[in-house]
Amino acid sequence: MNPTAITTPRQINHQRRLKTIVKRLVIELGYLEHCFAEGLHDVHLETAAAGIDTAIDCLNEYLTD
Repeated sequence: MNPTAITTPRQINHQRRLKTIVKRLVIELGYLEHCFAEGLHDVHLETAAAGIDTAIDCLNEYLTD
């Protein structure tokens, strides 16, 4: 038998935060992919790259907590 894990409110909040960060990262990656496909190499591409960097930093910070 596997023991049942008890999820605390703190764990639920962390899971929600993680899901939000990952969702944002996926959105930014999709936008960046779209920019490359359309040949856009301007401020929009730089904005997407900056958003991805921020999302990755947030995810790394969360995972080290």
